[in-house]
Amino acid sequence: MILKEFAGLIESHDAPVVLFEGKRNIPEIYIHKAELLTEMLAQKYPSIIFRSGNAEGSDSAFIEGIKKVDPSRIQIVAPYVGHRKKAMIASAQYLYPEDLSTFQEEKAIYQTIIATPKNESMIRNRNKNKTLAAKSKYLIRDTMKVLGTDKFNKPVAALFYVDPDEPESGGTGHTIRVCKNYGIPVIFQDSWESWL
Repeated sequence: MILKEFAGLIESHDAPVVLFEGKRNIPEIYIHKAELLTEMLAQKYPSIIFRSGNAEGSDSAFIEGIKKVDPSRIQIVAPYVGHRKKAMIASAQYLYPEDLSTFQEEKAIYQTIIATPKNESMIRNRNKNKTLAAKSKYLIRDTMKVLGTDKFNKPVAALFYVDPDEPESGGTGHTIRVCKNYGIPVIFQDSWESWL
């Protein structure tokens, strides 16, 4: 996707939510580019709401650029209350699995399994031990970032820093698959870095 197409997508919504995230292992050059990108987009498109999981690596890099412009436009979907407490942003909005209604939770669990069927057993047995519960919370959080809630609108696009050799690996790959299942355009660094 070129920047002009992205701009058209943004301008067709009143308060578009865009998801920004990716791999934890991100090269230094891309940390800088991710920060420049979100700073530029936050300045150029004041209507964008920036959503992230606030994980270390790509998520943090994207968040840094927004913080320079308007941190109140940040939405964080975290796996549990107090996640990365030292990195919490005072003016950001937070959403946790505990905030979901029973219906929303069931939908998130179902879509988590649809996107990554190999984890079905883990998700279904998540209440049997702490390890399964902890791992499941992260995957369900990744699904929540895409599904949203009545207060956290579904994103109109998702920008990722991915491993070029394995773009759909790990939690980032799971989120990409949920986006694709919901028809949300996914944009990798081979596209967005040309916007700078």
